[in-house]
This record gives sequence, C-alpha cells and structure tokens, in this order.
Amino acid sequence: MHSSWPTALSAPVVGVSLALVVVRTVAFRATYLDRRANLAVAGLAVATAMREPTFQSWLVSASAERLSEVLLFQLAICVLVLLAASTIVTLGSVLGKRYSTPALLGVALVCISVGLAFGSRARAAGIMIEEDVGLFATGFWLSLCPLIVWMDVLFIRVAIAELRASTDRRDLVVPAMCIALVSIHLLSFVWGPIVGMQQNFGIFNAFTRIQIATDRDFMLYQLIVFAAVTAIPVWLRFAAWIGIDYPARCRRRLLPLWSDLTSACPECIYGGPVDTGLGSRFLLHRTVIEIRDCLRILSRYDMADGTTMPDDASRDALEHYAVRLARACTAKQRGEPPAGGTVTVPSSAEDVDDEIAELTALAKRWGPARAAVAAELRR
Repeated sequence: MHSSWPTALSAPVVGVSLALVVVRTVAFRATYLDRRANLAVAGLAVATAMREPTFQSWLVSASAERLSEVLLFQLAICVLVLLAASTIVTLGSVLGKRYSTPALLGVALVCISVGLAFGSRARAAGIMIEEDVGLFATGFWLSLCPLIVWMDVLFIRVAIAELRASTDRRDLVVPAMCIALVSIHLLSFVWGPIVGMQQNFGIFNAFTRIQIATDRDFMLYQLIVFAAVTAIPVWLRFAAWIGIDYPARCRRRLLPLWSDLTSACPECIYGGPVDTGLGSRFLLHRTVIEIRDCLRILSRYDMADGTTMPDDASRDALEHYAVRLARACTAKQRGEPPAGGTVTVPSSAEDVDDEIAELTALAKRWGPARAAVAAELRR
C-alpha cells in the first residue's frame, strides 16, 4: 500500500526534501513567508514518506505495527488537509484577509476525524480508499476536500492578481504556471468523490482506473514541484557564496575592462568601507558605476583626431569606440592633456540590466582593441 515508484527513486526524493527542510529551517526563517514555505515542504515530505515504501516500513516498525500501511496511506492525505488549513491563513494574508489559525486547524481536525471514520472500512479490508466501493469512499473524499479546494481557489486568486498587476510579459510566466499546476491539483481532489459516486452506481471505467493509479503517486509529484521551487533560493545563496551566481559571472566578464580603465583613472575607485554582506549584485553595480565614471573622464582624452588604423573602416560602432577608448586610456596614462572633445559610448540602455549587457559587449571588444592600439604605438 504505497507509491508505485521504485524505492531507489522515491526514497532519495523524500530524503533530499527532508534535508532541504533542515537547510531552509536554519538559513531561511527571517520572514513569515519563508517560515510558511518551510512548513509546507516539511508537511509534504512527511506525507510523502507515509506512502514511500522504505520510509513507510520504518514508520510501521517504529510504531510496533500500531500504524499499518493502509492507515499511513490515508493519514498522508490527512496531513495535506492540515497543510491546507495553514496555507489558507497565508494566502488570506496575501489577499488582505485575516483567517483564524486555531479555527481553521479545528475545522481541519474535524474533517480528518470524519474522513478517517469513513475510511475505516477500507482499512479493515486492507485496500486503498480508491478501491473501496460505496458511500464510505465517497464520504472520505467529501470530508477531506473542502479545505483543499478552498486553498486551491485562493492560490488561483493570488495568481490572477499577479497576472493583472504584471506589466512585463516575462512576469506572466510564473503566475500562469501556478494557475495550471493548481488547477491540476484541484481537479485531482475533486475527482475523488466523483469517482466514488460512479462506483456507487457500478460504473468502472478509465476514470476510476486513472484515479487509482494517479492517487498512489500524486504526493511525490507535489513534493518534487514544491521542493524544486523552494530549493531555488537555497541554490542562489549557495551560488553567490561560491561566486558562480549571475551577478558574479557578469562582474568577472567586466573585470579586465574595469582593471585597465581604473588603472588609468584611479580616482574613480570607491575607497570607502564596504559591507561584505551586500553580495555580488552590489559589487556588480559598483563595477558598472566605476566603469561609467572612467568613460566619462576618458571621453576628454579621445585620440581620434585623424589618427586611423588600416582596418578602422571595417569595424562596427562599438569596436571603433573600443579602439578610441584604448587610445584615450593610453593618452591619460602617459600624462597627456585632455584633447578637448568628448566621445560617449554608443548606448540605448533603458535600465541597469541593459547597461550591464552593453558594457559586457564593450568588454568583449576591449582586449583586441587594447592590443591593436599597443601595436599601433609600436609602429
């Protein structure tokens, strides 16, 4: 009476999820939503363990067989009902509504008690609740569905509110995916009492077979999806700690350009104290600002007064600018006075990300431009 996945796959999923709960409980507990997310992952991991063969056998042995496999199979859904009560409070706060946690937990316990009473016949027969035929199976699902349906409806309302507030198409992806996944979850629970009523009338078809097959494993699917989502902040923090996050990688691409420009313009380097906890995003922004300050100063040292190189005509605008910038950088380092004219970097940036992309493109051309100007000076 367990999931259909081989334990070689399902046990690691549960084990990794429990480890994720420990990590998040230690490192991600500062905000209310963090703590609620930790509770949700923990609850899903426990519920899934009740249906995972290895963990299920451990629980049966640890309870001296007072907990049977059939009971654990039903208790897994009961854990989801408790989680639904907790999640309703969280989603309500997001929507500006206040729900009483004790009241909802009390309702959840009543629903669970009624559901387990209806599930007693299946437990006595040693079968899954989906395989039971009659009003007992229908009553089991009807007693446990209300809070889960309420939770899913609130999830969809939050996602719709996010869709309405989004101004960028890229921001529509996550709410749309949330609506799709929650709709599937909602359908899977509504399906239970419908199939139960079908069986009452002696109707056994593809829907009943699908319900029995999917219900064995839907805990695992839920856990995988939610654990993957809540693992993203953990991975991002770890990536930042070892220096492989996106801002750190962007900054490394800019460092050769920054190093040469600040060598010519040391006055642009910020010399004040820096909080080491500000992270790689701050360091990237600081690097961008210092490069921009250098470009502003070097624009007065432009050396494009008729001095041309044989292949100047074949360069694009940014390559041509990189060569002129390299000449200006060399001129300042040699102590030459400003030329008087100014040349600015070709730019159409509308935000910081666009500016980072443009400076990264300039950094790619910087090495060849610097080498070309050095070769020009040796002629």
